[in-house]
Formats: sequence, structure tokens, C-alpha cells
Amino acid sequence: MFKANDTVVDITMAIVFLIGAFYGFLMFFDPSFTMTRYATGAEYDVGTITIFTIWLGMFNLGFIAGIIYMGYRGLDRAFFAYAIPLFILNLIWQIPIAQDSGNYVGIVMVSVSLAALLIARSRSGFGSPFSIPKADQMWGVSDNPTKVFLWLGLIGQSLNILIFAVDPGNLINNTEFLVMSERAQHFSLVMPLLSVAWVITLLYQLRAGLSMTMVVVGTVISTIWFVLAINYLLASGGTGGGNPLLAGTITLNFIGTWVIFLRNQANF
Repeated sequence: MFKANDTVVDITMAIVFLIGAFYGFLMFFDPSFTMTRYATGAEYDVGTITIFTIWLGMFNLGFIAGIIYMGYRGLDRAFFAYAIPLFILNLIWQIPIAQDSGNYVGIVMVSVSLAALLIARSRSGFGSPFSIPKADQMWGVSDNPTKVFLWLGLIGQSLNILIFAVDPGNLINNTEFLVMSERAQHFSLVMPLLSVAWVITLLYQLRAGLSMTMVVVGTVISTIWFVLAINYLLASGGTGGGNPLLAGTITLNFIGTWVIFLRNQANF
């Protein structure tokens, strides 16, 4: 597996996969269980936290899809450029939640996953993370639609970080089905943190070339998110206020990731 010929790499990546799969399926399909583990007594924001929990599960499902892909195709530096910063940020994000709830299981699991990722990365033979190979051209592909959507992805993720920095409550305040609270605000921090990880891996791919592993991760996430958005639209009868910016982002991500996947999958 992973074409590394290293049992330690296989074991560490299996640990990361199992933890990611456990939390991914649990958060996505049974968010109420997670809610009970981190209950603080607040009631009015439960629906909002449940939505963010489902989104967290969705991000985990995309993450493990990338690991499955690497299991067949081999380890990918771009994946580590995404995963390691993400888990470092996730660890920092988990601390206030653990302090409020008294439940430190999340911190332990994230720490174990981060350690496993670092071990796998160190034994992968990729060399220094700051020594990035340069592709023959930007993004390593000649396909113009692919380049356009990759640039849009990089710009969009950067804008998400900027919007949150200027107006941290923008997502919740402008989304009809989300309710602002201190806890909800903290959960919304997941979005810009994910964007930071995506910006890092996209900048890496801008220099080193397109990563099909990250295309798979993005395609799985965007597809699930698009289906959730359609489900909400149907459930609300098309009368829900929603959030035009969020809806547009979800739709563009769905179209863009599938265009990139379909136009490049035969080359990898």
C-alpha cells in the first residue's frame, strides 16, 4: 500500500485513516452523538452546531477519500502540504472546546493523527518540505479550464480567509439557518482554517503541479456539500433565505472540482 515499501508508513497512514473515518462517519451520520459529548448546556444554538458538525464530518470524508486514493496510487506531497497544517490548526481549535466541555478525547485523537502524519511524511523519502520541485509550467498542466478553476479555487479560499478576518460573524449572520453564539462562532472558525490548508496545498501545486489526490479530496467534499445544499433547497420548498455567497461558492466548487477531475483523471 501507498507504494512506500515501508510497514511503518502503512501503519501510520492506517491510523490516520481509521481516526478520520470514525469521526467522519460519526459526525456526518450521527451528529447528535458528538453534540452530547461536548454539551455545554446551551440550547438555542444546537441546530447551528449540528450543521457545523455535519460539515466537519463531510470534510473528514473527503480527507479519507484522499488516503484511499493514495493507498492505490502512492503517497502525495500535496496531501501532506494540506493535512499537516490542517491538523496543527485543528489541534489549536480543539483546545477551547476541550476546556469548556472537559472532554479531551478530540485533542488526543488529533494529536495521534498529527504524529502519525509527521512520521509517514518523514519516512516517505520526499525530503525537506521547503524543497519544492518545479513543474514545467504553472499547475503542471496545459489544460486551460483546469488552470482557470484552480486559480478561482486559490482566489476563493484566500478571500474566505480575508472575509473572516474582517468580519468573523459574516457566515453565521448572513445565513438564515445559522444562529450566532459564542460557541457557534468558534465552530465557524473551522471554515477559514480549512481555507488556510487549501491555500497552502494550492500554492504547492501551483509550483509543483496538479495533485490528483487533492482533486479527489476536493471532489468528494464539493459533491457532498452540493447534495446537502440541494436537500436544504428542496426541504425548504425553495423559500429559504439561505446565503447567496455560500450557495454560489458551493455550486462553483462542485462544478470546478468535477471539471478538473474529468479533464485530468486519465493523466494520473
